[in-house]
Amino acid sequence: MIYYFSTTGNSLALARELGEALDDKIISITRTSGTVLEGPAIGLVFPVYYGDVPANVAEFVRSHDFPEGSYIYALATCGSSWGRTFRTLQNLLQAQGCRLSWSRAVPLIANSTICGRSHIGYDLHKLNKEPEVVKEAVEAIRNRKENHSLETGSLMASLFDNPIGHAIGDWYMRIQVDPDRCKKCGECVRLCPVENIHLGEKYAVMGDHCLHCLACLHGCPHQAITVRGRVVLKEDQYRHPGVTAKELER
Repeated sequence: MIYYFSTTGNSLALARELGEALDDKIISITRTSGTVLEGPAIGLVFPVYYGDVPANVAEFVRSHDFPEGSYIYALATCGSSWGRTFRTLQNLLQAQGCRLSWSRAVPLIANSTICGRSHIGYDLHKLNKEPEVVKEAVEAIRNRKENHSLETGSLMASLFDNPIGHAIGDWYMRIQVDPDRCKKCGECVRLCPVENIHLGEKYAVMGDHCLHCLACLHGCPHQAITVRGRVVLKEDQYRHPGVTAKELER
């Protein structure tokens, strides 16, 4: 079984291709029921946040039981650096009495670029490497290969792993609802993986446990989600071209 987390489609597209190649099932961690995971081989596919494992993926690992002797592998999509993602994941799995056997970082398109500038012009050619990555992963998984070379530290992750770093990250990725643009369509509510958004009387309202996944920012059809007060251009919103908005809803 392949368990994935995806908000703008990169990890879902990769998990789907991998599942088809391995003839294995895929399921979103936001739709997983029960506490015992399935399969002699268990895959985890997710994006890198702040050079580390996303908080909800870490909680998923902590709250589930992995069958004894399972071959566990992971693919992490990222913009350029995977930071300490796989070291963190290895520590999380070891605390569960198992271990990470094989890992691969997959640099694709970073959805956080939108926080820094406008008129981005995403290079979709980066997605052409997906078949090559899937081929490499399939060979490793079928032959139960081991790879621990990516379980390193990360300066970026260390910088953010403290109150000051969190404050800087919260400021840089500060997203809010523009009341004048919001049409109460509810798409942001459906896309938020941690149920941090609800529809208020006049417009969508955000809670206080944002994951900074930017699903709402990229997915709002009315560009009503702002970053640090800046309205995002429709042309700067990103979703993997092979994935629909419906597939990303919680």
